[in-house]
Amino acid sequence: MSVESSSLLRLFRRYPRAHLAPYRRFMVADRHVGWIKPDFAQLLAEFPDIFYLTDREVHLHDRLAEVKDRSTAVADALAKLHERGAIPGWRGELYPVNRRFGEAPLLLMERAATPLFGLQTYGINVNGLVRAGEECKVWIARRAMTKHVDPGMLDLVVGGGQPYGISIAENLLKECAEEACIGPTLAERARPVSVTTMLIEAAEGLRVGVQFNFDLELPADFQPRNDDGEVSEFQLWSMKRLEENLRNADDFMFDAALAKLDLLVRFGIVGPDDPDYLDLIAELRRPTPYVRT
Repeated sequence: MSVESSSLLRLFRRYPRAHLAPYRRFMVADRHVGWIKPDFAQLLAEFPDIFYLTDREVHLHDRLAEVKDRSTAVADALAKLHERGAIPGWRGELYPVNRRFGEAPLLLMERAATPLFGLQTYGINVNGLVRAGEECKVWIARRAMTKHVDPGMLDLVVGGGQPYGISIAENLLKECAEEACIGPTLAERARPVSVTTMLIEAAEGLRVGVQFNFDLELPADFQPRNDDGEVSEFQLWSMKRLEENLRNADDFMFDAALAKLDLLVRFGIVGPDDPDYLDLIAELRRPTPYVRT
């Protein structure tokens, strides 16, 4: 199958398009911050001092008026549900619950639970690039088989979620060191280049993501090494190989595939002559589905 024969729109058909009609809105302090499936909503109803349900919504109880009180109460309920096996992949990492990046959190929640609440989460993606004459190559990582999400799939050289209490810049330095042994002097050369968004129904729940993408040009003699056990190998690919893979395979985890498609667009490898170009741009930056009450 040739590069030209497969539409890159196939990437967005890997997961069913999320139909939110069956979901209940998750409301905190009268703000719509998430989407919850009916079966998980019924589990939350077992904690009436923390959550209460209406016909179309799940509310955090009004008596929990402070961020600390909300976070503590929700953490207690989620810990009990985790013990029952209802929340797998526990991370021990807190994410802010809000409606836009940088907004003060309404509460803090265990990362593993965020897809079950359909919360908007944030992350960083780093494209590790190597100049090869007139061409540019890109480092590709393969996720370890021990990863809870997308084990063994292809990924960026560096990527990670954006937890509470750390800046984007600090997180980038941390993830570069842990995932590819990229030191701070080199990592600080990373430049923000774009944002991609996603909304998919995955095995772990509704994933609503905003990804901050960076490009980092690495020396030709630099070899990434993993330091946290989350990567099994690194490969250096040509842009042509990357495009062929995205057109014909499902080897990349979804948010990494979006970042790589965005890279091909920005480098002009996928351009306006592609018949799907405008649809691809729209899919890469779909708006997030919250009611701005």
